[in-house]
Amino acid sequence: MPVAPKDDLRSAGFRGEILAEERLAPYTTWRIGGPAELLVHPADRSDLVTAVVWARTREMRWRILGNGSNLLVGDEGVRGVVVRMRRVQDDVRIAATSLFAGAGASFPGVANRAARAGLAGLEFAAGIPGTLGGAIVMNAGWHEFETGSVVAAVEVLEADGSIAAYDRARCGFAYRASAFRDARSVVLGAELRLVPEDPREIERRLDEFASSRKAHQPTELPSCGSVFLKPPGDFAGRLIESAGLKGRRVGDIQVSPKHANFFVNLGRGTARDALALIETVEAEVLRATGVALAREVEVWE
Repeated sequence: MPVAPKDDLRSAGFRGEILAEERLAPYTTWRIGGPAELLVHPADRSDLVTAVVWARTREMRWRILGNGSNLLVGDEGVRGVVVRMRRVQDDVRIAATSLFAGAGASFPGVANRAARAGLAGLEFAAGIPGTLGGAIVMNAGWHEFETGSVVAAVEVLEADGSIAAYDRARCGFAYRASAFRDARSVVLGAELRLVPEDPREIERRLDEFASSRKAHQPTELPSCGSVFLKPPGDFAGRLIESAGLKGRRVGDIQVSPKHANFFVNLGRGTARDALALIETVEAEVLRATGVALAREVEVWE
């Protein structure tokens, strides 16, 4: 009799939590998503490596889940293994002007830890709900600030199971992109190079970024964050608003009246609703402005 994947992973030495057919909606900021064949919560770094290597050797598809922002999971869910990084590899330590943090650490939490130590350069992270690993993979940013600008080195689990160190040049940072975006490697952690400054001044800027996010983004409702990338010389939100699409709704997914590049879940939104609204907005913005919007949100199906 064939061994169930859950039991096979356990027999391979995995010590963390294994959930079969677990709905992913509660693990995403959009609160949308069907079940994962296996959702695993590694106990520590070695457990994380065990899960990824196990999936690779069995030719099962695997994915890394951070805080679940910038993500749309299909209503039917996904097959294979989803490895949740939250609270794994979440250590943070500081040495002089370098901050070392694991990929599972909260990005705003890392920024606050740096501020308390009098290290500046991460204040923009106060407005980015995600993990450090996710911020590195997508080179998350806010206006002129980007994660890649403060990265000194990244520790990576390679496809062959080895662990490598990438310097910043090798990371390939670009606008909302990096060498890790579509790779089969896993970001384990990073060294960030920061600048000494008065902690009070850093915390003041942190508060400004957090307040700006609350003032200009619909933080009171579930969303994936920005749906579309910034078009050259313009803003996706402005183009969507200029096309008269603020408030447009499909099912329970709505173009936010507060910020048009945020599509909010009014309670019972589905992936089908979200994709239909995304496609509608893309078509109408193209017709009205001639600009083809590029998606920032990642879709799992």
